[in-house]
Formats: sequence, C-alpha cells, structure tokens
Amino acid sequence: MRVEIDRGLCEGHGLCAQLAPEVFDVGDDDLAVCDDHPPEHLRAAVEASVNACPRQAISVS
Repeated sequence: MRVEIDRGLCEGHGLCAQLAPEVFDVGDDDLAVCDDHPPEHLRAAVEASVNACPRQAISVS
C-alpha cells in the first residue's frame, strides 16, 4: 500500500492523524505528513482517514 498526501490541498485539519496516528501526523508547517508505505494491517485506519479528509488530499494505491 502506498499513501500520498497532496500538500497543495491539505489544510491541516488533522483528522487523518486522529484516525490513524501510526501513519499520519501534522508537521511543523501545520500540514499532514505520512508514512508512505504503512503496514497492510493499518489499511482500515488509512481508508477511514481518506474518507474523513475534508479536502480529499489523501490517496491510497
């Protein structure tokens, strides 16, 4: 699984970091950062973060 954040869309709401703190965090610039290749067992939390993102800035492939 590969996770990407479009930092041009991200507004730093932090919902992803709340739902999947093992994968996402909010950086010093108040925008989300992530583990690009999180373990497969975290897929459900990552998908929940994708669905919760108000700017649809997270993608998974």
